[in-house]
Amino acid sequence: MVQKVWYTYDDVHKTVKQIATRIQEAGVQYDAMIAIGGGGFIPARMLRCFIDVPIYAVTTAYYLNEEGGQTDDSVKKIQWLDPIPKELIGKNVLVVDEVDDSRVTMEFVLNELIKDGFGKIGVAVIHNKLKPKKGKMPEGIAYFSGVEIEDWWINYPWDAEDIDAHNRRAAAGVQEE
Repeated sequence: MVQKVWYTYDDVHKTVKQIATRIQEAGVQYDAMIAIGGGGFIPARMLRCFIDVPIYAVTTAYYLNEEGGQTDDSVKKIQWLDPIPKELIGKNVLVVDEVDDSRVTMEFVLNELIKDGFGKIGVAVIHNKLKPKKGKMPEGIAYFSGVEIEDWWINYPWDAEDIDAHNRRAAAGVQEE
C-alpha cells in the first residue's frame, strides 16, 4: 500500500512564505526565478508575492506518468531558455519546483543552468522527500525546502478535480491506498 498525503492551498502558501523568509535571510538577491514545469509553476507564482522577481519556465520530461512513478531512461528538455534572455546572463536565479523526490530532474536542470553561465543559483522546493536521492546537488547551490516529508505520494491542490473533497482528505491526514 502507498501512503498518501494531501496539502491545501493554505498549507502550501504558508510553507512558501516560510521559504521566502529563509531566502531573504540568506542574503542573496535573486534576479529571477526559473520554475520547473509543471509542478514548479504555482509555487513560483506564490513565491513571487514575497520575492518580487520575474518568473521564467523550463519544462523537462522524466516521469512517464503521474500515477505510477515510472521514469524514462534520462531527462529530456521539452521547453528551455534558448537563447538565454540577455537580461538573465550572469544573473542570480532561484530554481523552483514542488518536490525534491529523486533529484534526477533537479540535477539535470541545475547542471544545464550552470553551463548556461548564470551567477549564483539557488533551489526552492515545497517538499523534500526523506529518501536516498538518485541525483546529486551540484556544489555551491543554496537549497531551501519547506517541509521534510517521508517518501509518501503527495497530492497538491492544483491537481484536484474536486477541491472540496481534496481539502477533506487533507484534513484527515496521511492515508493508505
